[in-house]
This record gives sequence, C-alpha cells and structure tokens, in this order.
Amino acid sequence: MNIKNIILLSLFIVSTMSTMAQIKVPMGTPDEINKFYSTTTYVVMKNEFMSDYNIAIKQAVEKFWTITPYKFIKASEFEKLRHDDDKSFLVVNIAYFDGDDTKFEFMILSLGGSKYKTVDDMPTLCAVPLCYYGDEDEEKYTYKIGAMVKHCQTHVDICHKHPELKKETILDYYLNNSSNPADKKLYLLKDEISEDLRSNSALKEAYPYEAELVTAERIEELINENDDKALIALIINPFEGSGLQYCFKIIIDVKEGMIYYYDFQKLKKNTIGHITSDDLKKISKQ
Repeated sequence: MNIKNIILLSLFIVSTMSTMAQIKVPMGTPDEINKFYSTTTYVVMKNEFMSDYNIAIKQAVEKFWTITPYKFIKASEFEKLRHDDDKSFLVVNIAYFDGDDTKFEFMILSLGGSKYKTVDDMPTLCAVPLCYYGDEDEEKYTYKIGAMVKHCQTHVDICHKHPELKKETILDYYLNNSSNPADKKLYLLKDEISEDLRSNSALKEAYPYEAELVTAERIEELINENDDKALIALIINPFEGSGLQYCFKIIIDVKEGMIYYYDFQKLKKNTIGHITSDDLKKISKQ
C-alpha cells in the first residue's frame, strides 16, 4: 500500500500568512528521544516498482546509519509493524503546514508504539523536506539523500544532548553552533542559483568565501566522502504546471547535516526559487 496519511505537523513554518513567520522544527520529547535509542529503525521503502528513492535510501542507510540497528521493509508492512514499541521508522509521508493545505513529501523519522492509534499520533523525531506532493521527479533530491540521513541522526543526537531545546529554539541552536562558513566551501548546481550568479566568477563576487558550481554527481561524491568542508543546498520548488508558490532553501554540511541557513518564501505565480545574492550575504553573516 502507499502511505497516504496526512501528518498534521507544524513543519518548519507555523504561520505562512505572517510576514515574519514563526519557525518550528519537529523534534521528540526527552522521553521519546531516549526511547528511540532502544529501538530498531525500520526503513520503509516506497511501494513503486522503479523508485530512485528506494535505491538511494538503501545505499545511504547502509553507508551512514549508525545510531540504531536498522531493517528495510515494504510499505505494505508498515501499518502492522508501527504498533510495536521496540520499533522506529524512517518513512516518506505527506505533510502540510498549519493553516495551509499545500502538501509536501517529507522523510520522517518517527516512533512506533501500541498507544499510537493513527500514523498522525506517532511522535516525529525529525522531518526533512524532499519535494512537493505530486512531483514525480525523484532525481531532484535522491543524490542528496545521504546528507539527509546524516541530518536525521545529528538532529536526534542534538535533542538527546540538549533536552532544554524546544521546537521554537532548536533552529537557533543550529545556526549558532554550526561552523563558520568561512571555513567551508559552498557547492551549488547552476539551476539552484539566480541567473546573475551562474558563473564561478559571478559567484565569487557575490559570496566572500569559497564556492563552486558543480554537478549533482559531484555533490553525491562529496556526501559519500564525508567531506568536512562541503556545504550544499536543499531546495524544494514547485514543479512545472503545479501552480504552487512556496520554496524551501536550506544550506547544510555534508558530513553531519548541520543546518547553516534556512529560508522559506512565497513565490510569484509560475516562478521558482533560487539561491540569490541576498541569500549568500545572509549565509556569510551566520
């Protein structure tokens, strides 16, 4: 079966209507985090015959997942197994923001348990945006899955070490405790940045630190190499013909998945978002 339940979560943005939207990042309670460490994590594969995501998540988990034991399961097994108290799950599910019915696909790390009647009741320990719901082009993000898997583990580890953090404050923790971007190199795809930046010379003028335009294959190599100097972008844009108007822009490092920058913007109709010179200025000041 396909997992179609809508997760009713405040994912990153609580109010998309306000000018200064309040940011919340999903995280578990201290008790939920402690319980997670005693579980086996079940990685739920998509119920699709040919899925780039299935290939990418299997490779990434086998290479990078160290925080708990893990197993891979079919989507059809999820509903039965999710009631077990000794299990956690890494699963793609549909999510939307409070006050807005625009749907996204997120990779969600959650706890199983007999007391959770529905999927929506299962505690969310981490949530990483992948794409808009209905966007079938998995190649847009699958080469970055390894960095997302690392982020999930880093996020849980931070929550474990800092139980005082809240959904409203953990993003500030990331931004205040990530390394200086001056010590890193930013790697971007040409179509991720605005047209005025689409050369290495223009990029160098706009960004005071090291940056380079590269291919998706090169970014995947950096992730697999655990390059401790590399930063990359996670960008979620409307797909062609969707009429959707929101864009995520997140900068993370490829070694641990620490967040260095975020932005969430409403776009003009039939446009897509890019990393701009204003974004680069903000990143350089973090």
